[in-house]
Amino acid sequence: MAEVRSYAFAVCGYALVTAAIFRSLLLLITTHLYSDLGDVLLNTSILAWNAKHVPLTDAWWNYPAFAPLPGVTAWTEHLLAAYPLTTPIVWMTGNPVIAYDVLLVSCFVLNGVAMFALVRELTGSDAGALVGGLAFAFAPYQASAVAHVQMLMLFGMPLALFGLHRYVESGWRPGLAWLGIGVLAVALANAYMLVFFPVLVALWCVWFARGRLMRLVPVAIAAAAILVLVVPLLWGYHVHQAAYGFTRSYDEIRSFGADIRAVLNVTHQNVVWRSVLNTKAIETSLFPGVAILILSVIGIVPRLRGSWRRRDRVVLYAVGAVAMWLLSLGPEPTWNGRPIVPYGPYRLLLLLPGSHSVRVPARAFELTVLCLAVTAGAGAAWLFERPRRRWIGVALAAAVVAEGWFTDLTLRAPDPLPAGTVPQGALVMDTPLGSSVDNVPAEYLAVMSGYRVINGYSGYAPPYFASLREAMAQHRNEAFDMFRKDEDVYVIIRPIVDAPFVRWLESQQGVETIATSPAWRVYRLPRLLER
Repeated sequence: MAEVRSYAFAVCGYALVTAAIFRSLLLLITTHLYSDLGDVLLNTSILAWNAKHVPLTDAWWNYPAFAPLPGVTAWTEHLLAAYPLTTPIVWMTGNPVIAYDVLLVSCFVLNGVAMFALVRELTGSDAGALVGGLAFAFAPYQASAVAHVQMLMLFGMPLALFGLHRYVESGWRPGLAWLGIGVLAVALANAYMLVFFPVLVALWCVWFARGRLMRLVPVAIAAAAILVLVVPLLWGYHVHQAAYGFTRSYDEIRSFGADIRAVLNVTHQNVVWRSVLNTKAIETSLFPGVAILILSVIGIVPRLRGSWRRRDRVVLYAVGAVAMWLLSLGPEPTWNGRPIVPYGPYRLLLLLPGSHSVRVPARAFELTVLCLAVTAGAGAAWLFERPRRRWIGVALAAAVVAEGWFTDLTLRAPDPLPAGTVPQGALVMDTPLGSSVDNVPAEYLAVMSGYRVINGYSGYAPPYFASLREAMAQHRNEAFDMFRKDEDVYVIIRPIVDAPFVRWLESQQGVETIATSPAWRVYRLPRLLER
């Protein structure tokens, strides 16, 4: 009963902090999204798409962007880890905005609770576990992922590690179940953690292997069995990406490694540190937080003597924090943008299958955040075990929350066209045709209204897309004709589109106006018949 109360208190604590951070969003949860209408709206579209199709079916693989190309689902994240939560919400409400917002705020609570379980297992301290959960869920680094909800679905990693400790160290068989649930959540969350998390697990196994090799065999079998379940998903990604020749080049991967000085970068959303530290880095805001570092030192130093001989559980995570930070530096670590060594640890990772499917080595720092949360939780446990030092623990816990506090915009999601304006399954160009992220609203509206759209934004783009935009800008008829050879093309004109473009569109052969409103006009360009 005491354990249940501890978890209930932790859930309430994390939920209250989350609600305070997202208070502006919660008031507009049915209509608005947090941070931007780029990647956030794309992920909202993916959640809506998942709710409308059975995953891994042929229809599901054909996400309706970059039409008429097939297999576009494999060009970006799938968000299937969120499926059990968000799909019922979309089914009940018909509103993927609510589903996305619920997912976003739930990630912070779930991450905190999962870390609470891990730190409680390692330290036996509820207070230490509570602080460890705060250090994981609300670390300054997490604000950098607020527009990429897939990078916030991290709860599977602490759960898997919790299961590992429980089973390998004590033989508790349900630990294998928690390991399986955690590994499955990691595998379905995002490609980055699927690549990076096994590195930390391998380090864990090396650290604890002495005298426990036989117990690691069932662990390997359980993890392999879970991964077999996701082979169809991984294979589908491989087949569809290989069909277009998509891969991440070495130079692209190298360019997204973190600089050594990136630990002094913080996101522009951060409230406490944005006026002091560099906020211009987008993917490499690796500032760990002063309070978390202080707690980590308090948790590690008393354990250092003889830590390898006794395989100290907390010191393992200190080693892991450093190892994963080195990995985040990419294949050629730099100082102030200048290479300092030609080969970093990430070079070894690039030798493994699937490693070239991710392009941002800096995101390996998420595992450093995880490890520091454990060490910070251990530091808090040490403080709270000593009555005269508890006030220090309370002050540092408050500082953890303060340092991780962030604010961002809340923006209204676009409204779909009235039902029936564009036929189901029709091929649509939503103008203006953007160069990248500005195409996302067109994708969202296509998913919501059930048509396909020539616009597109994802992790990849077809090679013809830039030339198509050029042809559109130069008012060359082949921009439409290349699509009209096979079917009718519907064109949505927004008020922002200039008058010369509209006149050119209206001069196309067979063009007809379908519908108009103050916010848009819809034209139909009939299929070009062969002469």
